[in-house]
Amino acid sequence: MTTVNTTPTPKTGIPSLLTRQQAIENALSGALHHARSGDLHSATGRAIRAASMLKQACAEVREGGAA
Repeated sequence: MTTVNTTPTPKTGIPSLLTRQQAIENALSGALHHARSGDLHSATGRAIRAASMLKQACAEVREGGAA
């Protein structure tokens, strides 16, 4: 699995919105790349990773952590 280095914001320890968006876009781009090359196992893993990051971001916005 790919590790994404994120810089937390000083106050909350939550990755910045820009960093999070880049990580999500990279995961989706990787999923598309693997799907186009026929590697559906890796494509599925990347897509699930992107969905997990989106779910976490939505939960933090709902709680007011990243707003």
